[in-house]
Amino acid sequence: MGIQEHMEGTGPILARSAATEMDCESAALLRAAIRPIFISAASWAGLTDILRDKGYRLAFRQGRLCISDRATDERICGLRFLGFELAELVRRFGRPIVVARGSEADGDILTARPTSAN
Repeated sequence: MGIQEHMEGTGPILARSAATEMDCESAALLRAAIRPIFISAASWAGLTDILRDKGYRLAFRQGRLCISDRATDERICGLRFLGFELAELVRRFGRPIVVARGSEADGDILTARPTSAN
């Protein structure tokens, strides 16, 4: 079972294995569901908010930006799988605000700059 589809609004499409191991039909469905979100987004905050509402999140894994499942934190696919490059998104939205996590070049994209507590 490579992809598990949920009814609209009830959760993300979950991939049990890496995007490169999906069958072509599952990959096409995933791209069809996610690409329009990236195309229509106007900012990093907008993109992350829409993805969050659908059950996904953007995160850096081993130095590469990818989409992961919010509930399990399982990696679903990378940007290249969707046909995007990080440089293209940076040109559109500016540099993302990233907070480092772990020691594997992992990090989370924030929707706003953290405020300093004085």
